[in-house]
Amino acid sequence: MADVTKLKFPEGFLFGTANADHQVEAYDPLCEDVWDLWERCQGLTPRGRGTDFWNRYEEDIASAAAMGCKLFRFSVAWARVEPECGRFDPDALAHYGEVAECVRRHGMKVMVTLHHFVWPVWLERDRGGMIGTEFPDLFARYADRVAEAFGGKVDWWISFNEPSQLTFGYIKPWWQNRYYMPPGLPRGAPVDDEAEAVGKLVPNLFLAHARARAVIQARRSDAKVGVNPLVTGFPIWLQMLLDWGACHRGMAEALFKFTTKGALVSERGDVDLVIGGITMEDQTRFDSSDPYLRTGKAVLIRVDSEIADIPSLAGKKIGVIAIGNQPQAWKRDLPAAARKQLFRNYDDAREALANGSLDALYGDAFYLLPPELNKRDRFRFLKTCLSEEHYVVLAPHGHTRLLAHVDFAIRDFQDDLAGQCDVPWLSEPDSFIGRSVRPVSLHEVFTADDSLPRHLSVGRGMRRVRRRGKIRIGIRTDTPGVSEKCTGEGLEVRLARLIAMRLFGDESKLVIVPIAPGERLECLESKASWLNWAWRFWGTTTLIANANWWYLGMTGKLAKELCPPEAIGAQDFVGLDYYWGLPTHRLGKFRLLEEAANGRFLRAPVWPRGLFHALRKFNRWFPGQELLIVENGCTPTAGGITRAGYMRSHLAEVANAIKAGVPVRAYNWWSVTSNREWGHPFDPNTDFGLHFVDLDNDPSLARQPTPEAKLYAQIIAESGV
Repeated sequence: MADVTKLKFPEGFLFGTANADHQVEAYDPLCEDVWDLWERCQGLTPRGRGTDFWNRYEEDIASAAAMGCKLFRFSVAWARVEPECGRFDPDALAHYGEVAECVRRHGMKVMVTLHHFVWPVWLERDRGGMIGTEFPDLFARYADRVAEAFGGKVDWWISFNEPSQLTFGYIKPWWQNRYYMPPGLPRGAPVDDEAEAVGKLVPNLFLAHARARAVIQARRSDAKVGVNPLVTGFPIWLQMLLDWGACHRGMAEALFKFTTKGALVSERGDVDLVIGGITMEDQTRFDSSDPYLRTGKAVLIRVDSEIADIPSLAGKKIGVIAIGNQPQAWKRDLPAAARKQLFRNYDDAREALANGSLDALYGDAFYLLPPELNKRDRFRFLKTCLSEEHYVVLAPHGHTRLLAHVDFAIRDFQDDLAGQCDVPWLSEPDSFIGRSVRPVSLHEVFTADDSLPRHLSVGRGMRRVRRRGKIRIGIRTDTPGVSEKCTGEGLEVRLARLIAMRLFGDESKLVIVPIAPGERLECLESKASWLNWAWRFWGTTTLIANANWWYLGMTGKLAKELCPPEAIGAQDFVGLDYYWGLPTHRLGKFRLLEEAANGRFLRAPVWPRGLFHALRKFNRWFPGQELLIVENGCTPTAGGITRAGYMRSHLAEVANAIKAGVPVRAYNWWSVTSNREWGHPFDPNTDFGLHFVDLDNDPSLARQPTPEAKLYAQIIAESGV
């Protein structure tokens, strides 16, 4: 690969960076948006103070200018600007105008996003949200007031950030246990309801965009308005097939229903369910329940240990359980100089700690020191609450209806959890033990209706279990109630009994199958898995990866019911976001795209050439319109590639596209600082920032330039622009 610092970019090319309101502005209870509500009701990581960009915007804008950026993108929080329907806050509008003016003072052009995945709670609760009939006009009214406040300070307007992703507030395919984002549909909504909701959302987005563009340009005729769909890199032949399917509505809707309504085959493993300390972040291969326990990483030491704090563990020997996400989390939470020894289970690890072979033991708090442990007084916690994680119950694919009953048993299980919150050995119990049952949708939050629809009470998986007359549940051998070291009945055994009671009205219908911790997933595998793999691949590529429907609509190729004539051609530039991709020879790794969708970006698949293909294609579709890469970025590593390597390789493809005649005008790196990544815990998996901010541990929220910030500045300085 050529040295990107030697590549030249054309005169007028703009390097920039960006952020988004919900991810960097502090939470304000008087101006809640739907993601605030979603994070709270789903048990996700709240944004908290964010990076305090509301007050420290000039610091971040100055950092962008210091790197040589000539473009800065930020977004307006609709919930702050219009906290009640029809009541606009002049102070909030003035604030955003001041942010834009600050960008201009630092010699940069301004890009403003009106809708970056968030909207006011009142809009969803009272007006039907984005699928309500009033939405296009309500959005246009909001856009008009913002445009009035900004005057001529904005160079590019983004109406909707990644409109393609907004569909996942209404789609819950069979391989997901929840919606990716708000608002969600009522519990148990059939696939026909999902198709109907998406059928309302898509034309509403097109209409809202077109009307917002019209009111913005009524105030300033030369205003440039567009969007930035998220584009996933796929081989040209596959993308052409996906685009062709999207243009045929009947086939696209049939495919949508076919790939989301349930598994192709109901797989049969050695057990029906596994309750084995598996977190939501550990798996994407099976069907999962709602969380039954909220816990977190902790460090256990002997009661007589002189170790005082986490830094004191440097050079010490620490036991780590070699399953799940333990080894990766160990690197995050403990000193790099600590020595790691792997164990297959908690029982053996605790014995090594007790006899002095270890100095400390790292793992999940509830497994480290359960109340049922024999001779528990030999140990104490050095530190708890190093993370927040959610345990789930797993089933083989095709058992959605069985898991619906498991979710209701989990509700009853909360009474058992409540009794565990007052024990003295928990230093911060409320932080990692608490109610984990989550509503499926904001509808459920607003109406308090969480009843199980009748159509979920039967099904292939349910019939098989009931015909057998027993439920087989796998539980780890180091779990209280199964382990010889923890003779009392533990929480997971109690949950298993509640599941049997829910299904049969009789606890004796339970068969507990002890499983080794390292084999907790293998016992769910089935010979029929490859059939669901193939089906899931097609569903993933057509639903998650195919974002071109927005620009197909702009060209007039979509059905009129999806893109009304009013919206066709209603754009002044071509914007796109590009992060991940898979070439033909790596399509078998498609699950890595799902890892990215779930916020595990360290495993996301990187394919820089996909950006080149996307730029060439959109240039052919919209000749004469400038193209802007609105977002491109990477965590410290992704798919085995460093952030620096990612930056160099993607900018090289941008230069190649320009050399091939594509009029690329700008490139924005996402993002200028670390930020809150949509409810995910803050760790290297979700940190895209050129300036690191320790969101969880640094009250000052100090900005620390990363090596990639210096690299970006060097690239800009030597680019020739």
